[in-house]
Amino acid sequence: METKRFLRYLAPNLVTFGSLCFGMLSILSSIEGRYCTAAWFIIFSVLADKLDGLVARVLKGTSQFGVQMDSFADALNFGVAPAVLWYSFLSRAPGLHFAEDDWRTFLAVACCLWVVAVTFRLARYNIVGDNPKYKKIFIGVPTTLAGGTLVALFLAALKYGRPEIQAAAQATFDEPYLLGSSFHLGVGIWHAWPVLVLVGAYLMVSTVKIPKLGPSRSRPVTVFVLANVLAGYVLGFAMLLPEYLFATSGAWTVGSLIWSQFSTQAKGIKPPAIFPDEVVPPVDLAEPEVSDLPELDDETDSSVATAK
Repeated sequence: METKRFLRYLAPNLVTFGSLCFGMLSILSSIEGRYCTAAWFIIFSVLADKLDGLVARVLKGTSQFGVQMDSFADALNFGVAPAVLWYSFLSRAPGLHFAEDDWRTFLAVACCLWVVAVTFRLARYNIVGDNPKYKKIFIGVPTTLAGGTLVALFLAALKYGRPEIQAAAQATFDEPYLLGSSFHLGVGIWHAWPVLVLVGAYLMVSTVKIPKLGPSRSRPVTVFVLANVLAGYVLGFAMLLPEYLFATSGAWTVGSLIWSQFSTQAKGIKPPAIFPDEVVPPVDLAEPEVSDLPELDDETDSSVATAK
């Protein structure tokens, strides 16, 4: 493979590798108790996940290897990393009841189901592949959107939460408060967190149709969406205004869910089959037994010897 072509395919995969590193750094930060930092690393993964696809399309470097790498990275970044973050923080945060056995079990089950839902969602996405029927929509809420929205809410809840909760997450927010510095969230949102995780898991495995982000027929709408996307990248990498990040991603999710219920276009699209309709016979990969090999008679042996 020539160098120029190699680099064209390598570039988007390097972005994916970077996203994967963000996911690993998030898990390590959660283990070390730096929960706010862990959450921001997941936000970085969300932003990088969108960049690798863009780089692949611009450079025409799309490959099956890249598709598979992206799926494995998403499973870690938006499945395992958020689950580790939520379980580690909520089971140790002061003033919450997740240290108790029953509530801890409920939290663990919710986090496990989240990881299962992310894996299921990615497997179904790989089945769809390049099917033109699903070119402009997702079946089920994408893992990037679900994980990014809940993690942005996690950061916003820390920002507007109690001082002892912020201290437990090692969180500091020296920035403007869009909701006002007098606005505070109680512990109720943390007690409801496993339910939010389960709702997110359900939306990922559901068959709701979510439109893909792209140019709209209306130019003002396209400009508005593009401006919010660019603002999200700037604020995300600057680790600023998580409430804005949650508001934009949450509004897109809710708006998409409403569109899915009332759009005739969305209702006319059937989700892909998960399992094949016909029974596919298994492929026997075992080596043949010696007794199964054909025997050569004397005439064949002599002809082989002559040919040699």
